[in-house]
Amino acid sequence: MDKAKRLLIVDDEESVTFSLFQIFINIPIECEVLTAGDGSEALKKIEAADFDLVITDIAMPGINGLDLLSMIKSRNPATRVIVITAYGSDENKEQALKRGAEHYIEKPFDLFDLKKLVIKMLE
Repeated sequence: MDKAKRLLIVDDEESVTFSLFQIFINIPIECEVLTAGDGSEALKKIEAADFDLVITDIAMPGINGLDLLSMIKSRNPATRVIVITAYGSDENKEQALKRGAEHYIEKPFDLFDLKKLVIKMLE
């Protein structure tokens, strides 16, 4: 049996992290789901263990999602990253993809589509 996958959800909006956590704890893949309320908390978790996938917001206090993305990729280039944002712009999208994000998704997004994408990325 394969080892459980590890997913980290990073967003300063508790309602977002809670909703995503609830969705991903029930996916048909053995997956440990953790959450972080900001970039600093996420960085501590990333330094303590490797993650297969990180979903991060861009606009957060302290370490923003784009800087967190760069830190994730410098620590473990194999970690896959989805960037989500309520403040979409061509510049943010370009920066996210340039820094190694595999997907850039603007809020509001379809939770069912995101769930399908995450399952596919973790398989």
